Amino acid sequence: IRDELARIVGERAATDPHLHHLDGLDLYGAADHAELPLPDDLHPDPAAHRRIAERFAGHAFGLGGPFAPQEQ
Repeated sequence: IRDELARIVGERAATDPHLHHLDGLDLYGAADHAELPLPDDLHPDPAAHRRIAERFAGHAFGLGGPFAPQEQ
């Protein structure tokens, strides 16, 4: 389902510059689970939340991100 969603967003983003997709595995993946496992196998603990938030902020607001400050 992740691949199909990325494909669809990729197609539609070609005509909609405001459509973006960020795969959740880029925020918290298998390596993260090995280091910061989900205590109840579903919800992140505070350390995992921090990691996810920092990565999201980097993707969303970092250079080239959809919410990054635009040059004027």
